[in-house]
Formats: sequence, C-alpha cells, structure tokens
Amino acid sequence: MFFNKYISISIILIFFSVNCSYSGFLNSGSMRIAIKKESVKSTYLLGYIENRDNHFDPYNTKNLSNMLKFELLNAGYGILVLDDYIKVTEDSASREIGSKKEPKDILAQLAENAKMSGGGVSPGGQDSGFLSPDYSSKLLRESEIKTVQAVTHFDFFIQGALAMNDNRKILDKIENGILFLEIFDKNGKFVSGINYTVEGRTLTEAELLKSICSRVIDKLEKREDPKPWWKF
Repeated sequence: MFFNKYISISIILIFFSVNCSYSGFLNSGSMRIAIKKESVKSTYLLGYIENRDNHFDPYNTKNLSNMLKFELLNAGYGILVLDDYIKVTEDSASREIGSKKEPKDILAQLAENAKMSGGGVSPGGQDSGFLSPDYSSKLLRESEIKTVQAVTHFDFFIQGALAMNDNRKILDKIENGILFLEIFDKNGKFVSGINYTVEGRTLTEAELLKSICSRVIDKLEKREDPKPWWKF
C-alpha cells in the first residue's frame, strides 16, 4: 500500500514538472509602450515604403512603418507620417462618407494624427496646407522632398523598399529578404542609406522586425561615429 502511494505521488510530481516545463516553452508575448517626449531630438517624416514582396502581402510595409514609428518615438524623436498630409480627394471623401464619416471629420482626424506624432505642424493649418495626392504611394525625388518639407517642417525624411523572395526551389526552399532605407535632409539631399539583408528568415517575423528597427535607430543615434554609421 505504501509502495502504491509512493508511485502515485511520484507520478503527480512528474506530471507537475512536465507541465511547468511545457508552460515555460509557451511564449506569452511582450508589451512595450512608447511615450512622446516633451522635447524631441529631431523630427523624422516617414514616407513611402515600396513593397517588393514576390507574394505581395500588403501588410508587410505597413508593419515595418509602424515598427519604425514606434522605435523612433521610443528613442525620443518626433514622428510625422507623409500620408497624414495628403489632400483628401472627392473619391476618398466619398468612401469615408460611405463608412459614415464626414469629410470634416477626416480633416480633423488628420490634424490630430499629426499633432500626436510629435513634430511639425498640423496639416490644414494656416501655415501648412495639404500635399497633392501625387506625393502618395511613390518614392520622392529631391525637388518633391523639398516641397514636402515646406509643408511638414521635418528634419529628416525616410523612404525605401522592402523586398522578399525565395530561391525558387520547390524542395529546400529558402526565404530571403532585403530592406532598403534612404534618409534625406530638409533640403531633399540624400544623406545616408541603410541596407539590411537576411537569408533563411522572413522580414515579417515579429522579433526580427523589432530587432531590425531597433538597430536602425541605434545607428541613427551613433551617426557621429568615424566609421560609416549605416553599416551594420
């Protein structure tokens, strides 16, 4: 009887240990909060990130932009988003009306977005105005960036491309990705470029995306180093 009781207790302890070990493998995720600083170091305007994904997932570049925005804000920079300054056309206003939102509400929301971003002036303000829809969804040239700066008053402008592909093999397929970022000053002059490549992983992985954006910000912080700051 004592032996049976001992066996029962041992089984329970083993089950408890295995259960605890299994729970340790479960990833409960992580949460971070970025809070806008009262005084920002400089203001970055996030422009268009071109999607060069061969599978064309429309959310890849949006996730990258959002993660960059978070990391910049967390590092104490002011953030502006180019799309917040694009003029609302009749077509887009009609779509918003169809979703029960008035055009004046759209403009108010755009102004609030820019205000919360931490730098620049609100779109639609007396000394700003809106940008033509022609400035949306494309990589801008120097002259266009200068026009954008006159409206948004940024210090640095970021745009680029996200490319993802594979080795085109049915068996032993290997994913790879490339991130290109270009940084311009307020005069539209190209000041630096960032190139990040990875093989065997995809740039859609949450932790990898977080790591990439963190390292980008780290290099921005250390751009006064003697060696080229954009090289990882």
